[in-house]
Amino acid sequence: MDKLRRVRVIQRTYYLITVLFWFSLALPLPLMVLLIQARGMSLFQIGALMGAYSLTIVLLELPTGGLADAIGRKKVGLVSYFFMLLAGVVLVFSFSFPAFLLGFILSGIGRALTSGTLDAWFVDALQEADPAIDLQPSLAQAGTFTFLALGIGTILGSLIPRFFSNLPPDGSALITPLVMPLILSFIPLIALILTVQFLVHEVRPTTAPASWKAGFIQVPRIIRESIDLSRGNTILLLLIGSTLVGGLVLSGLETFWQPHFADLLGGSEGNSFVFGVIMGGNFIVGMLGNLMATWLSKLFKRRYGLLSAAIQALRGIFLLLLAIQASTIPAILFFWLTYLNMGILASPVNTLMNNEIPADRRSSMLSIISLTAYVGSFVGSVGLGFIAEQTSIGLAWAISGVVLSLSAFLFLRVDKLLTQRTSVHEYEGTLLETT
Repeated sequence: MDKLRRVRVIQRTYYLITVLFWFSLALPLPLMVLLIQARGMSLFQIGALMGAYSLTIVLLELPTGGLADAIGRKKVGLVSYFFMLLAGVVLVFSFSFPAFLLGFILSGIGRALTSGTLDAWFVDALQEADPAIDLQPSLAQAGTFTFLALGIGTILGSLIPRFFSNLPPDGSALITPLVMPLILSFIPLIALILTVQFLVHEVRPTTAPASWKAGFIQVPRIIRESIDLSRGNTILLLLIGSTLVGGLVLSGLETFWQPHFADLLGGSEGNSFVFGVIMGGNFIVGMLGNLMATWLSKLFKRRYGLLSAAIQALRGIFLLLLAIQASTIPAILFFWLTYLNMGILASPVNTLMNNEIPADRRSSMLSIISLTAYVGSFVGSVGLGFIAEQTSIGLAWAISGVVLSLSAFLFLRVDKLLTQRTSVHEYEGTLLETT
């Protein structure tokens, strides 16, 4: 099989995996809280369930990434999908807080296990097929498929209960309209398991352990080496810092956009269609941003650090403009522009990161980066939540916008270091040619 054909096969396989994964997650997403409420849980209990889910991911993020590097991304990825399937089954049968808690913990284990598995396989497989490949276009296309699957899954998930209105009312039976999106999400999840099992081919190093036990023994060493790698690489440290800021800002946007627009609209009652338009618009501009990223990367001559700095600064400005809007239409416009720039930013930043990570530590490093985003999200939820409570959502967003714009200097520093590295390599190449 020639180089180009191998790359195309890997891309098609990963894009299919991406669509099935995010579609299965998106189906129950828009109505999950309503389902839990219908089965007797309070808002405080729902918050506790979300907290347990996040805590599970944080605690297992690094160990599971190390495990994927030790025994194989495909093996760990398949186990993660089985945990997610098991979590869904448990949630279907849950009518008490302990049962829901078990379901959310199992779901957290699944998400922690899946972090850095097939994503790492995709990058490694592409680089193995073509060592000179530019990762950015492939990562941008994957991002486009992610937003497409999320958008379609969310819309379908919100419509499914209407087709099962003849079922018993929610809270009174096991199979009800609100539980149907969760049950139907098993179909793409099972398809995902079969796809990974039969279409993903991973060649592990001969030194890789053959058993899970041997893999677990290696995990602490792999984590230590990955942390040392991140500490010893200035570019990775700068990118991890930008991830922390990104997690902080995103949590502030996702937590407060509904109450903010409810205030602008004079309440949420009767405005559900507007909220749907806003959410749907996020997915559309996210897809558009990923598509624009490849064109902009060529315009910036693949100087991904410089492109990321420009987009990050622009994203901060749009967030600042969003924070000061008092009318609905301009607020929606700047909200979408903020998400558009987030879509543009994703693939250049991921390309920068993956170019700095050695293949044998890719899962561990991606888990470290993912963990950093969760830490930023936690800081944003608590810190910005306090500011919004004491003052206003607008001020919390304005502070986020300033922090976001200032973080553009992290990418400028990355661009400078990469330029210096390229200059050194070119100089060394010239010396070799003249000797």
